[in-house]
Amino acid sequence: MEIWKNLTKFVPMKKRLIFCSIIKTLVTIYLATSFTSCANIVPPSGGPRDSIPPYRIKANPIDSAINVQPKEISIYFNEYINTTSLQENVVVSPSMKTNPLIESVLDKISIKIKDTLLKNTTYSIQFGNAIRDVNEGNVAKDYTYVFSTGNYLDSGKINGTALLAETGKVDSSLIVLLQPSNNDTAIFKNRPLYYAKINGKGKFSFNYLPYQEFNVFVLPNDYTKKYDDSTKLFAFLDNPVKVSRSKDSIHLFVFQGAKKNEKKKVVNTKALKRNTPSLIYSKSLEGKQLDLLSPLQLSFETPIHLNDSFPLVLADTLNMAIKGFTVRLDNADAQKIEIQYAWPSDTKFHLIVPQRGIKDSLENTLVKNDTLIFTTKPKTAYGSCEIKINGYEQYKNPILLLTQDDKIKFSFPVNASTLKIAQLPPGEFQIKILEDENKNGKWDTGSYGFGKSKKQPEKVWNLPQKLNIRADWDNELNITINK
Repeated sequence: MEIWKNLTKFVPMKKRLIFCSIIKTLVTIYLATSFTSCANIVPPSGGPRDSIPPYRIKANPIDSAINVQPKEISIYFNEYINTTSLQENVVVSPSMKTNPLIESVLDKISIKIKDTLLKNTTYSIQFGNAIRDVNEGNVAKDYTYVFSTGNYLDSGKINGTALLAETGKVDSSLIVLLQPSNNDTAIFKNRPLYYAKINGKGKFSFNYLPYQEFNVFVLPNDYTKKYDDSTKLFAFLDNPVKVSRSKDSIHLFVFQGAKKNEKKKVVNTKALKRNTPSLIYSKSLEGKQLDLLSPLQLSFETPIHLNDSFPLVLADTLNMAIKGFTVRLDNADAQKIEIQYAWPSDTKFHLIVPQRGIKDSLENTLVKNDTLIFTTKPKTAYGSCEIKINGYEQYKNPILLLTQDDKIKFSFPVNASTLKIAQLPPGEFQIKILEDENKNGKWDTGSYGFGKSKKQPEKVWNLPQKLNIRADWDNELNITINK
């Protein structure tokens, strides 16, 4: 109060009233702001996120029960659950003629068995990634329920890897199958008793197997699960496997015995018929430059054929014909012409294409004679490379493959610990090793079938290193191979 009196004693009464009104307003605003900031409500954090997957707390019959013939199995979890993609995830071993009915309600999974169970047999029901909790979606990975109709649980194991032989990659849509070793035709006629899925790393495992011998195969996870089509991806082990308590690892290499017949492109001949000849084509040039390491390609919209009476000519800048080049029509779709030559660097060429040198099925030709002018790239557009390969001797007739997007760009036989490559285009390459058993310079598939000799495919191994090429640079790479 004393401070207030001192502030106002020299102020006239009328102005003092105005001054007091202003001060009261400011105080009111201050108090309102203070109370508002103090009254902000912060919702509780709710604690840390639940990251624990659901787990079984009881089952009827109990897990790993013996001497049981259940018609219905009930499994209870510690929290409410959802089951997803049962068809893709659940594997019942040995397999049943009629799949069991599996349902989930709240914290319970119910399994109703419709088949007569085999005597003295251990059954496992593997759920893969099908079980997850309701709130956070935490997955109970690879949960398996086991019981036996006999007086003991089988404990045999088999595990291993399965890779695509041609690329060395993994296809996790495939399954590994076991068939009795005393029936060589079972893979063609019978559904398997036991099968396991391949994970994203190419690994698989069988557990709770009887101590028997099995033939081992790989097939797509389709309805039949039989090798009834040689165009299916397939793999086989040369010799039967005897099941034991240990997990001896086996290796399978998947191949396609025959390629699927691709439907040939149907060309509408009516659409091709024109009043004037008008064949057009595209060229495999970068601007007006040609890659030194590739043929010159002319690509057409429709199938064409070459007219030998009017051949294409590779010439110099004076249109003088050059010797040693070849012209080849791609027979796959007859829409591409390749001109192959040992291209020198930084050199100008003319490709003379006569008007009637190329025709389509309706005898259409080019509008006129054409001369394609291009220059090959200079050496500075490429890099050289020296690759030191330790351990190549463990491969049979190894060929080093340089790939991009799973396509082989370059291949080099390896017969020494140092491989020198004079020219490579700039870029990053995945490195693979092909075991070229028949020395024909390319990958060959396998075979397996009635009346056919069994032959494993040639193998391709992915190496962890990548080769990075810089233009106009001497590049180096050291590789140590552990097969």
